[in-house]
Amino acid sequence: MNKQKIGLILLLSISLSMIGVQFTNAQTIQDSTMCYGYGATDLQPRGIGNTIFTYTEQIGFWVQIQNPTDVSYRMIWTDPNGNQFRNSAVEVVEKSGSDWGIVFDSIKIAETTAKNKLGVWSVSLYVDGEEMSAAEFQIISYDSLLDTFEDFNDQLDEIIDEKDNLLAQNEALQAQLEAIQAQYAALEAQVGTSSDYEQLQTDYENIEADYNALKASQGTTKMMMYASIVVALIAVVVAVYFGVMKK
Repeated sequence: MNKQKIGLILLLSISLSMIGVQFTNAQTIQDSTMCYGYGATDLQPRGIGNTIFTYTEQIGFWVQIQNPTDVSYRMIWTDPNGNQFRNSAVEVVEKSGSDWGIVFDSIKIAETTAKNKLGVWSVSLYVDGEEMSAAEFQIISYDSLLDTFEDFNDQLDEIIDEKDNLLAQNEALQAQLEAIQAQYAALEAQVGTSSDYEQLQTDYENIEADYNALKASQGTTKMMMYASIVVALIAVVVAVYFGVMKK
């Protein structure tokens, strides 16, 4: 093997080893979160959370970077309408004695127009113009939240009242049905048949079917309609029954 080939092989080996080192030491995003701030010594996030109220002082985006390099870092904040709210350059804060650092940026909420922009926001970290990490957070109104809970409570009270009314009607209807069943049994024991008796039997079968349907739909708004139908049928059956008994 001549010296030219040996030199070429050595050059390729050195190049490959350098590529390997660069790849191994390349910066990477290790972690990210929305938070209030970070510790001055350990650089760990403080006040983690992505749902805040309009009176919250601020919210920030914390990103941990392994082997940070000398490149440009930029945070871009976007409001719920898709409009850019803040665009700022940030620098790496390196962890002393470690091979990692963080970038952090925050926006004020309570003291800015951000408090009026309720909904889901987004924030992105760009490294040399390329998006490397992103997160979302939500700004909500505490007063609106209370109003929503009060509306739910009112609706729940209405549902409970309606259920109580339906249960009371069901109990009354059941008592009437039991009375009709007793009257029907007595009438059925009589000798002979008539057109009135056949009509009574038909009405009884209808009222029993409606009552079963009423039980199956108990607790729904349809129950009110079924109850009205059944009560009307009860009146018909009772009228027919007494008409037959007088004969």
